Amino acid sequence: MQAKTGKRPFIGMHFKCCHVYTRIYLNRKRTAFVGWCPKCTRKAVVRISPDGTEDRFFTAD
Repeated sequence: MQAKTGKRPFIGMHFKCCHVYTRIYLNRKRTAFVGWCPKCTRKAVVRISPDGTEDRFFTAD
């Protein structure tokens, strides 16, 4: 965790619904990245799996 620097872990999310890009942040339980489209408030959840991925950018349909 990056608590020493005060930075929150995030991933980049492109919301196709409104053609916008934003960051979504790790939840408090550290089980998923959660965020909302800044225009229409559609929710996006990217769960964290044990296998994981190195990808930092995702698209929500």
